[in-house]
Amino acid sequence: MKLPIPKINLKLPALPFRKRGPGAEVEIGPAGPSRLGRILRLAGTALLAVAAIGGLGAIVGWLVVNGPETVAERAARQPALTVPILAEGEHPEPNSSLDAMAAKQPEGHGEMAADSHGAAAGNGAPASSSDGHGAPAEPMAPEQQGPRFELALVEETEKGMLPVVAPDGRKAWEVYARPFEAEASLPRIAIIMTRMGISRSLTAAAIEVLPPEISFSFSTTSSDLDEQVALAQKAGHEVFLDVPMEPFGYPANDPGPTTLLTSLSAVDNLNRLETVLGRTVGYAGVIGVKGSQFTTDEEALTPVLSVLKERGLMYVDSAASSRTIALEIAGTLQLPRAVANWRIDDGPALAEMQRRLSALERTAQRSGYALGVVPPLPITIDLLASWAATLPERGLVLAPVTALANKQSLR
Repeated sequence: MKLPIPKINLKLPALPFRKRGPGAEVEIGPAGPSRLGRILRLAGTALLAVAAIGGLGAIVGWLVVNGPETVAERAARQPALTVPILAEGEHPEPNSSLDAMAAKQPEGHGEMAADSHGAAAGNGAPASSSDGHGAPAEPMAPEQQGPRFELALVEETEKGMLPVVAPDGRKAWEVYARPFEAEASLPRIAIIMTRMGISRSLTAAAIEVLPPEISFSFSTTSSDLDEQVALAQKAGHEVFLDVPMEPFGYPANDPGPTTLLTSLSAVDNLNRLETVLGRTVGYAGVIGVKGSQFTTDEEALTPVLSVLKERGLMYVDSAASSRTIALEIAGTLQLPRAVANWRIDDGPALAEMQRRLSALERTAQRSGYALGVVPPLPITIDLLASWAATLPERGLVLAPVTALANKQSLR
């Protein structure tokens, strides 16, 4: 007798599986690996937290132990200024930083006393000085003497010593101007010789032969600029600096790496200007050389003339272009200025140079003032020396360029 067997339906949970390859066996198992991964991640996070807390604790512990010593070391490294309180009758020690700056200039720069001819001290023998302790200092050899200047009129920068207005309001263009006195009714003619210093022999010849009323403007490309400026000052000439400006035809006509360009930003042009101004000291102003393009661009020119005004300098426009707007801008800024009426270039023959000097005389007789710009050539040096000696007989006065400041009409 057969007993009936009951049917049992078993429901098994779905198990993950993966094949090991085509036709290979199938591995079936519970979803355990994901639970193990979560456990490992939690363990790793816990370990990182413990490490972070331990590191923070180590830092806090180091600060507690070493903090006071670290603060003390930092305080010890900070510079400190000690100002001694002097008893009555005691004198302070000399300031070494000022002594170092003063070493660049020759003796007799301080008060710039005038001699019997009205020229600033230094045109003859240097004035007496001392070493800071009351004993007279040894005079410097001529080749060791630098330009005369006043410490109150310069500031030390990475570009060199740049001119500034003194705390008492004095300006370089007035302090370094050659003293000038003449009857107001007499027409004045000023001559400025540019590109000085490039040829040492021509510079020396001009200093020796030309009257001190003729102003010299030096190229800052000279390798021994300070020495040559000092020689010019000693002979009584007032000094200017050439500032190269963009001409028409640039870059085929390129005045050099410090040329002010209309294509540059104001910041770049002012950096170039400061490079020029920092090459030497003791000058009254600058003259823009070339510049037929630059002096017609108001946006490029205005920041440059503004800085010259702020630094107490005079600006001379060489009138490289009849369309220059430099005088109008300078007048608006109240910048001391002068403009060339006639220029003698490198090429003209003697007869043409004489014609232009005669034209310069007529301009002075008509308007009261005239300015000529000339290069340092053997022919121009000899011509100017003989021509200048004849001016008084024609009722004309040879004047330094600063004596024409703000005298000429803007047009």
